[in-house]
Parts: sequence; structure tokens; C-alpha cells
Amino acid sequence: MTKTENAILEAKTPGDYIDRSLKARVSPAAKAKLARQWMEATGYTKEDILRARNRHPYWKLKKMEGSAERTRRRLAAHDYSGGVSVRWDQELVTEFLGLNRKGIDGRYEQKDWQLAERFGATIPSIQYMRRKLSRVESLLGARASQAKMVEYLLRAESVLSRGKEAVEEFKASRKGRAAAATKASAGKGAKPKIAAARVSARKAIAPAKKPVAKKALPKKGVPKKAAKPVAKAAGQKGVPKKGAPKKGTKKK
Repeated sequence: MTKTENAILEAKTPGDYIDRSLKARVSPAAKAKLARQWMEATGYTKEDILRARNRHPYWKLKKMEGSAERTRRRLAAHDYSGGVSVRWDQELVTEFLGLNRKGIDGRYEQKDWQLAERFGATIPSIQYMRRKLSRVESLLGARASQAKMVEYLLRAESVLSRGKEAVEEFKASRKGRAAAATKASAGKGAKPKIAAARVSARKAIAPAKKPVAKKALPKKGVPKKAAKPVAKAAGQKGVPKKGAPKKGTKKK
């Protein structure tokens, strides 16, 4: 075994092991063999090495190379929304809480793309809910009830970022607006009833109007009777007396 290989095996922590392994000019096959020997000697696991590898500055830079394109492909591959945004109502938020559990190691049991597929959402939508949940847990603590957690998760991220007092103030203001709207709608419904009652009362007090007799109209097709001429009385001008000669005639 070479001096370089012995230096790798003398590493005390996973981070130290990754650092020494990067500096050593050893073939990949030899590094894999050394990794098994080092894990058997120290008791560390493969997950410990991978975690230290991901945190190492060298591998962070490597991951950043082409990360934008990889992220774009990943988001496109796991878009289950169909172009429609998920409406996170009380039922969906409750289900999300049940599925978004963490294991003993502190890592999520389900990946973000798995939850996106379950809820017909996108990865950014699941990450948004996880950010909100992290904020709610910091505001309410670990002993908060599920109902309280759901209530807070239904608030916007901008409201949660202002703190617990802002959330409670927002809740109180919504209750006040709802009560005012209910009162206003009840008042509008009462006004027409009052007006109708007043009209019916006036009708009851007012005297009944007498029916107006309708003039009889002449029947269609029946001619009007001609008025009889009135005879002038004797002695009136223009009416000759009986036996009196007419003007312009001489007596014989």
C-alpha cells in the first residue's frame, strides 16, 4: 500500500476523507476499494461520505456547472399541473401535512417530485408549501395542533413572514369584515319587508273606491235612430195658420 493510500485511510471524518481523496492521484477503482476499507475501520456509512461530498466546495462548484439547464429539464420532467395552479384548500393542506414527513435522519421521506405527482402540482409549488411549513413550525413550535398548523398554512407566505402577531391580526380583520358583510346583507333584506308592510297597511286604511259606471257603447252595425222633427206651434213665425191665405195670394 502506498503512502498516499495510507494517508486516505488515516482520515478521521467523512469531510477529511473527501478532502484527502480529492488531492490523491489514485484511480477510481482504487478509491472505491479504499472507501470500503475506511468505512469498515471507522464505522461511517456510504450516506455519510455522500453527504460530506455534497458539502465540499469542489463538488459544489462542479454541481453548479450546467445547473440551470439541469434544473430546467428537471422541472419540465416533473410538471404534473397540466398548466393549472393547485388551489391549496383545507383538505389538500391537511393531506400535505400527513405526507410531508421526515425520517429519523431529518430527510424527507418523499421527494418533492413525488409529492408534485400526488397533488397534480409542480416542484416549485411543493417547495413553496415546504417553505411555508418550515416558517409555521418556527412560529408555533413542535407542539402545535394539526388544526392550528393547517390554519396558518392557509395564509400567504408574505403574511407568515411578518410573524405570529401579523397572522392573528389578519385573522381578526377577516372575521370583522365577514361580520360586517353579514350585517349589511341582513339589513338589505329587512328594508323591502318593512316597505311591503307599510304599503299593505296603507291599503287597509284607505276607503274603498266606488266603482265608476261605464257608459253603454252603441253596438257595432246598428244605425242610430233619426230624430223626429218637432212641429212648431200655431202662431209661431214661419208657420201658417190653418185657413189663412199664403203670402202673395189675393182674396177672391
